Amino acid sequence: MKTNLLRMTKLAIVLLAVATLAGCSLFGEKVTIPPANVGKVLTKDGFKTDTYGPSRFRLDPCMFYCDRLITLETSDQPKVEKFALFMPRDQLNMGFDLRMTVSIDERKVDDIYNKVPSERSKISFERVYMTYGQPIIRDVARQIMAEYSINEVASSRERLSAQLQNEIAKALVDTPLKLKRLGLADVQFPEIITKAKEQAAERREQIEREKAQFEIQKIQQERELAQAKMQRAIDREKAEATKEVNEILSKSVTDKYLSYRSLEVLEKMAASGNKVFVPVEALGTLGLQQAVFSEQLKKTAGK
Repeated sequence: MKTNLLRMTKLAIVLLAVATLAGCSLFGEKVTIPPANVGKVLTKDGFKTDTYGPSRFRLDPCMFYCDRLITLETSDQPKVEKFALFMPRDQLNMGFDLRMTVSIDERKVDDIYNKVPSERSKISFERVYMTYGQPIIRDVARQIMAEYSINEVASSRERLSAQLQNEIAKALVDTPLKLKRLGLADVQFPEIITKAKEQAAERREQIEREKAQFEIQKIQQERELAQAKMQRAIDREKAEATKEVNEILSKSVTDKYLSYRSLEVLEKMAASGNKVFVPVEALGTLGLQQAVFSEQLKKTAGK
């Protein structure tokens, strides 16, 4: 009994070793589908119907022909397409980039497995993109961009980006790819256009500086004008005040007033000890002047 059991065990070990050497798997191979991937099992008769998401499982046991797991990348992928395009309307070359986010259309996974070959049990996103996406994207982008002038590209980048995204998305409908986002970026204008724009910007800046200087001068002149008007108003007020004073004096200073003031002066003189009384009416006569002179000589001689 023990001998038979030993023989059977040895036979099982030999069979297992032979199966291993022949590439067979009596228990099924352990396989893994990583995140952002799907997988299908390839048999000797083709792919099985089921598509598996990220998971781990064993393939069916096999003796001579074993099944294989083929994975496919399905994650969103950033892509950049660079262009150096001749612009027919300007007869100049212009460079630009298209920056996109592209993904696999999961409804068309079976088409990819049936038409795109795998490499080391894997179908890469890059192979799918190069097969279906890049030719269409580049062709549609060139057609749309060639319709515009360089100035229109410079002034309408957002609108142009939206048009490119819509048209390329439509063109990819019949492919296994989906366009999620697209933008026009890193536009490289011809040197002659760049210089012209720089010169135009310099002219605009100079005009703005001259406008600012003009506004400053205008404000200064307006201030000087306001000051001149104010000074004229002050001078006019002073002249009118002087005129009014003169008018008042001319009306109030009469002959009677002058006589009255003369009497006041004489009254003050009479109160002084050093005085000579002379009638006011005689102050202007020659005789009085002679008399006053003679009187003065006498006083001088007596001293």
